[in-house]
Amino acid sequence: TDADVDVAACGTCHDAPSGRGYVFLQEHSGKVSAVVLGGSNVEGWKGWDNEQESSSEASAITDQYLDTLLVGKLCVLLQREVPEYVNYRIAKRAREVGVVVMQDVGGEDRPMDEEMMSLCDYIIPNASELNRLCQSLGEGGVVEGDDGQEANINEVVERAKLLQEHGANNVLVTLGERGSVLVTKDADKSEVIIQESCRLPSHLSVVDETGAGDCFRAAFAVAFAAERRSIREAMQIASAAGALAVTRKGAVPSMPERPDVDALRRSSFGSPPLSIPRGGDERSSDQGHGDDECPHLFGSRLNSMKDRSDLHDGELNDVRHWVQRQGKIRGLGCIDYNHPQHFHTWTNAEAKAALDEVGLVAGAVCLRYPSKFARGAMNHPDANLRREAIDLTKEAAQTAKDLGCNEVVVWSAYDGYDYPFQVNYHDKWKQLVDAFQEICDAYPDIKFSLEFKPSDENTRFFTVPSTGAALLLVKEIDRPNMGLTLDMGHMLMAGENPGQSIAMVGEKLFGIQLNDGYTRLAAEDGMMFGSVHPSMALEAIYQLQQIKGGFQGHLYFDTFPQRTDPVKEAEFNIQRVKDFWRAAKRMDRRSLLQIMDQHDAIGALNLIDDVLRR
Repeated sequence: TDADVDVAACGTCHDAPSGRGYVFLQEHSGKVSAVVLGGSNVEGWKGWDNEQESSSEASAITDQYLDTLLVGKLCVLLQREVPEYVNYRIAKRAREVGVVVMQDVGGEDRPMDEEMMSLCDYIIPNASELNRLCQSLGEGGVVEGDDGQEANINEVVERAKLLQEHGANNVLVTLGERGSVLVTKDADKSEVIIQESCRLPSHLSVVDETGAGDCFRAAFAVAFAAERRSIREAMQIASAAGALAVTRKGAVPSMPERPDVDALRRSSFGSPPLSIPRGGDERSSDQGHGDDECPHLFGSRLNSMKDRSDLHDGELNDVRHWVQRQGKIRGLGCIDYNHPQHFHTWTNAEAKAALDEVGLVAGAVCLRYPSKFARGAMNHPDANLRREAIDLTKEAAQTAKDLGCNEVVVWSAYDGYDYPFQVNYHDKWKQLVDAFQEICDAYPDIKFSLEFKPSDENTRFFTVPSTGAALLLVKEIDRPNMGLTLDMGHMLMAGENPGQSIAMVGEKLFGIQLNDGYTRLAAEDGMMFGSVHPSMALEAIYQLQQIKGGFQGHLYFDTFPQRTDPVKEAEFNIQRVKDFWRAAKRMDRRSLLQIMDQHDAIGALNLIDDVLRR
């Protein structure tokens, strides 16, 4: 009650002792095991089981009574130290009245029938609990490692999908230090979201794991159901809460305060809701913290910091100087390094330190294969060079981990051909599929995203020349950590409407690169965002907002300001996206649906003019 917990619905059982749990703590590792005596938690539920003959009509729990418990509630979080019939009654009624149901699988080791699984919006086991649930269904095989430390992400996903085959909806699996994996289900379709764990600051360490899972699930429930955060945000908040819970002894005493959770989340994953300007320019500031504000970090092309050296007071001789110049951009939140291009003169640790010095974080690591791969990287005719390209991509993944980010963007200037009959298309395609499968399996906690391009001066025809082809490749690779990065200029070069391409990719969109261009044949102009195609730019932002679960990447400007101040250009891009983001949020959804339903071109153009003029 001191922490404002409402205990009004709690009762007393006079014919059974209180339930007790005895926790055994390994002093040096912080790992725990427990013995639970159910007591009144198991025996004190008179009237709840409608099938018990002893439940008289007078004492039976009615739906009307359950409604009094559920009224005004957004989420109910169940656990398995109480009888299953209690969970069943609450879950069934909660679903009927529209309350989100989350099931903690911890507690008594018992099967869960398909009806109960279907009543839960989210089932949240750890790796060992996931194993036991699958085994209780008569399915063989396990995910190695009781605490999930050695669990293969792909095996975890397969086990979660197995539960979905038996009625489960969304399955969120906690994996300790390796983070968490969510397998969603919508209209019989599963999507996978992988969330890395939080990194504890150096002055904190693991002391006691008691209650960490409970803290994770409670934080997820609060963030997702009560605060209406996106799935990714809720998983990050839960990760931070669970991480802090292990740094103090006990269960309740180790529950962290919200400001500490938010601070750890920011230090681990970057500042989420808003990009805070560096300086006092009001033009670059978000006005308020409303739902209309852009919630994503901004990044900008690091190599552009070499341009217009006459406008910069200082040296621009190496990557460190470019990072320092980007640190002056108001509203910038992250930097994407190129690998290996930006790592010839310093170590990964030094590159991370340079980010810390200017208050930025790593957004992603982008592959830039050197010219020795001019005949192809993962497509090279020489098997030894193909192997070298694969190993170089794995090195980029390790660099990403060292920098504190979890994405590698793969763009090869060379995987393709110039003339008809020059290559075997099926062989080149299979080489890409096999290579990416190996890479994804080697680093399951890193997201790999392919950036397609239709044509280039180095390669006239790419093996993957369009969004449709890229989606087909991702489907054949069939790995949860494989997705796409879409570049506005590349989509325009391919004759695509960027908004449609973003909608097609959906949850598999790991990254977006914003720019504009005049769409001349094979020309990549790298102009400022929305400067040439404002209506397409607006729709691209709108479609980003429509991605189920929310777009989880950062917004990166891939532009070429050779004749323009690159700092001011980046600030213009940031402000332009914020303006378009608010404009897309202001659209009247009812009018828009009517326009789309009628294919009303004039109505669409009037709507665009209206929101951009406000």
